[in-house]
Amino acid sequence: MQNSAKRPKVSTNEESLTTPTICVLGATGVGKGSTLNSCFRSHKFSTSSMFASDTIKPASFVLPWRGTGEPMRGVDLCGFSDSEGRDTGFIEAMVSYLKQEVRYVNVFLLLLNSQEARVGMHLKDMLVALKAVFGNTFTKNVMVGFTRWDYTKKGAILRRGVTKEALSTNVNGLLRELLGHAHDCECVFLDNT
Repeated sequence: MQNSAKRPKVSTNEESLTTPTICVLGATGVGKGSTLNSCFRSHKFSTSSMFASDTIKPASFVLPWRGTGEPMRGVDLCGFSDSEGRDTGFIEAMVSYLKQEVRYVNVFLLLLNSQEARVGMHLKDMLVALKAVFGNTFTKNVMVGFTRWDYTKKGAILRRGVTKEALSTNVNGLLRELLGHAHDCECVFLDNT
């Protein structure tokens, strides 16, 4: 039997207002689980190398940041543009989960694949729904993460001149238009392969 002190803890409502929380959202296959596993140096969050969705219901765990740091909560939401066509139900379930179980999020990390940085219809719907639930504070807590950013020379060649600045400018323009805020959201570029 495992020592319970070593097991990751599922978040409870009591922790909701005291534990720093990062919530990842994005399309199916963008790397939400991989990003959280990298942040926490864990394998607790679900990942899939297949084309189908792997996360079918939201999950959150309190784990040490970077494997040894202070406890933080990671929230893995279901992917948008779900391969099984379940987006409408997922959006309702995610909003309910965030309102009732999570209750407070320090950072919403919106993940986009840097190789195909698109904000599709379902992701737009989710962002609008989250703003409707959490108000203007939602947009103040959004950070954009571009996954699959290859930092090698080969990666720079394959990007064909696409820069961090161009992606940041484009996504921030889209988010300002969609959500009606006036600030730029911070952007980070991740190679979590």
